[in-house]
Amino acid sequence: MKNVNLLALGAFMLPVSFAHAQIQATPDTAKITASKDIAGSISSTVKGKTSNASRLNESQIRPVSGENNMKTYDGKTAFDGKAVCKGSSEFMRMLVQPTTNGNLKLLNIMQDTDMNGSLDITTSPGWDISVVCSNGFQTCSDANNAATCTSWAWVADPKSYQLGRKNVAMTDLGGCYCINNSCGSNLAWNNLGQILNDLGGGASQALSRANPWFTLSQIKVDGVSASFVGGDTASCSIGDSEGFFGTADGKKILNYKDNYNAMKTDAESNKNTSSAYKSITTGSLNPNEQYDLKSCSVTRNVPLDEVKLNEIIAFDGGEGTVQQCGTDCLQLVMGKIGNNYWDGYCKYYEVESKFFVKKPDRIKSATLVEVQYDDWMQMWVSDKVVWNGPHGNWTDMGPVPGACQQNTSWKQNPNLDFKQYLNKEGPVTFKLRVEVYDGGEGYARVNLKADLSCKEGKDYISNTCTAYEQDKECQLVEEAVDGVKTFTGGINTGLIPLAQTQVLQGNFCSVPVKRDWFKKNRTYRCNKKTSFNFDNIIERKAYIDKTVTPGDYKDKMFNNGKVSYGAGELFWPDMPKVGDCINMCKTRKPKQTPDMAVSGQVDKNNKSGVIKYDNFYYECDATNKCPAEPGEEVIKACQCLNEFAEASAIMQVIRQAGQDMICSSGNPKKPDGSSK
Repeated sequence: MKNVNLLALGAFMLPVSFAHAQIQATPDTAKITASKDIAGSISSTVKGKTSNASRLNESQIRPVSGENNMKTYDGKTAFDGKAVCKGSSEFMRMLVQPTTNGNLKLLNIMQDTDMNGSLDITTSPGWDISVVCSNGFQTCSDANNAATCTSWAWVADPKSYQLGRKNVAMTDLGGCYCINNSCGSNLAWNNLGQILNDLGGGASQALSRANPWFTLSQIKVDGVSASFVGGDTASCSIGDSEGFFGTADGKKILNYKDNYNAMKTDAESNKNTSSAYKSITTGSLNPNEQYDLKSCSVTRNVPLDEVKLNEIIAFDGGEGTVQQCGTDCLQLVMGKIGNNYWDGYCKYYEVESKFFVKKPDRIKSATLVEVQYDDWMQMWVSDKVVWNGPHGNWTDMGPVPGACQQNTSWKQNPNLDFKQYLNKEGPVTFKLRVEVYDGGEGYARVNLKADLSCKEGKDYISNTCTAYEQDKECQLVEEAVDGVKTFTGGINTGLIPLAQTQVLQGNFCSVPVKRDWFKKNRTYRCNKKTSFNFDNIIERKAYIDKTVTPGDYKDKMFNNGKVSYGAGELFWPDMPKVGDCINMCKTRKPKQTPDMAVSGQVDKNNKSGVIKYDNFYYECDATNKCPAEPGEEVIKACQCLNEFAEASAIMQVIRQAGQDMICSSGNPKKPDGSSK
């Protein structure tokens, strides 16, 4: 493949040298010669691999059929080039009937369970379908009341491959939408094609889990029936007894050569259901259209609130710390733990401990469990005393209401509820005010119980469609809400998806969440705001055409509304010389097998010793030698062959023989030569 790239580079040099003529570039004759040599080498190599039937069979046909590995032309790399696989075939067919209450009755399911290309099992389940899902369906007495619905998921027997259903929870189904009359009128009839697609798609998923051969590749809907086609992607093998043209699709294509009207009718039918056809004729693939198709999505994001202990509250400065006291417990330490680190006589000390509450909703409880001080202590939040000791009567900023010396190093357990001070997100500051007499200390401990359960986070919407929604030139043409098509071709289908349930999976827990929808995939058709104008290009071409000579040219260039003129030289690398014709040679080889005709072997009456030959023609190689095969005799060496006279003589013999087979004299005769 590297040589191919080099050939392309060599072939591209001519326009490149022309484009850069204005900078007075000088052609590099060495590179030009090298590119010619490479091109010649590649040409000879390719011809050597494909110049006759046997070489083409060896290098291309057998590798494609899987008999040999395919090799690059230089022979250095071998790879699997097998491309002959068993064609697609029908493995399931469904027949349904809409009922008066809007339900869909599944009348028949036909299956090819032994994978021989024919439907061998037919069941008549008679299931009523009120709600269609991507992996099952529901049967409801009142589709507006989920309590009246029974949910079914598609299943397939792992041995017999027979399709069935299994009772499941509604949360196990996805992409559900109601078709019952309680949700709208004629929904089943108006959306029968999509319903059959969804039912068959879910059923095929169940079958493919049992056997990958049932992987769905195409759905063909015809009225109230649908045919489901798949192919065995693992069946690519030489000697496939079926092959593509042994399948239903292959036979149908072969029949087209004898029945053009059938092909025309099928084409007309398929264009009404083919999204590719619609995209080409009415979408952005049509060069004559004035619109662009824009795809976008609206996604509901529901985060999982799976909190860790260190994400609930954090120490934010001052004197203190936050430490873990259990799997769901945090301890806030206010002040400095120790003994007699303050001194003085009736001396007051103040220390602040700052914390930042991150998730107040995760704090189940907060309790002042322990205080240690010597001799008096107050606890403040903002401008309020929330606890004091040892006697409970020191409630303001004044001095202690008693003797400074208490002769006690207090350790108390107030068990006071502190949650009210931690119920808001943001910073909170606790202040300890301690009176000391002849050495003392002061600190407190608050224990928090945390709620570490998984919870739903706050929804937020990611909308990449905003620009198209606000653009008056854009129109919604396609929308699928959680897999349910609500808009198609710019028309509201009337289908409304049922509320969906998704499971938010965390590291240690999971939470099911239910919403009306989770994702909307949309396609907008927007009027083009710009059109292409080739006037300047046409004018530039006309100017160059008018001024160009074999040696130079003049140019007229347009850039940002300005016109500039230039000129340059033209230089033309030597072009390869091509002869008047391609040198050919002619060989012959004795025939090994007799020819056959409708009358039998045509050589049976030949005289003994008579040798017949097959003639072969070859293009001579780069050294002007005839590449004759073994056993062949060269009867005309490499030259500019002109076999017109011989071909003309052969054609004349055939013409005259044809006249003899009809009445060349104009008088009808019998086979024995007698007159009629």
